[in-house]
Amino acid sequence: MSKTTFQPSVLVFSALLALAATSCSKSDAPAPAAAAAEAPAAPAAPVSLSAERAELLRQFLVQTSGEQNVTWSAATGAFMIDGDVAMPLDEVEAHYAQKDAPQQGTARTEGVQHRKSYYLVTPVKAATVKIYADGTVPAVWKAALDRAIANWNATGSKLYITRITTPTGANTTVTAANTGGTGTIAVANYPDYLSNPGRKITINTYYNYLAAGLQTFAMTHELGHTYGFGHTNSTYGTLVPGSPNSDSYSVMNSVCKTWSSFSTYDLLAIRTVYPK
Repeated sequence: MSKTTFQPSVLVFSALLALAATSCSKSDAPAPAAAAAEAPAAPAAPVSLSAERAELLRQFLVQTSGEQNVTWSAATGAFMIDGDVAMPLDEVEAHYAQKDAPQQGTARTEGVQHRKSYYLVTPVKAATVKIYADGTVPAVWKAALDRAIANWNATGSKLYITRITTPTGANTTVTAANTGGTGTIAVANYPDYLSNPGRKITINTYYNYLAAGLQTFAMTHELGHTYGFGHTNSTYGTLVPGSPNSDSYSVMNSVCKTWSSFSTYDLLAIRTVYPK
């Protein structure tokens, strides 16, 4: 997610669900000198992928997410979708391999229309989500994560999330690293090819200075990506009945704002996609 103004995510408020990536955009708040001085994390070894294969998989993600802004990064070994959603190469390959033959028991075979969303969590898994924040996550972000979890648990939907203190049994692992002031606030994964919640959220500790309300918004937004919600301004999928084409109050907009509440249409979308 970016800075104080998140770019809309595909949550389905504007009502669409898609694979969007935009780890919350940056916040408008200026970075203090201390944050700027912190050294960025060292880059990982590049991943080899032919140009032809990269383009094939990129087009697949464009088609299934409805986002045109999809890029391949050999440095991270992942495709980035609209800025804050990362899809690791192995996950893209797995999704692509099963695109023409959905497996029994996945979200795509349980009454969810393909056009409404390609990436979803199965109902039974949505009701028992477990999240682990490892030792790299600062206390302020763990607190923001707890507030975000409480936000989702209060939506009146099938989704129910618990933060656990050990990695065993976790569906989603939250980590943190300083990726610098040009990076987004956080990056999340979409649900995997077995319809589990997105397996990872990475927080950019450069933005430790953000106010609690902004951090809460960012984590609530990123959790939305892990359940298959994309940016609200996406053009992919079917509008949820009763929702508008745009919703400036949606938490799945990609510009980070101070958390207030889910919008009326956020709640409509969440309860439609994950009904109790």
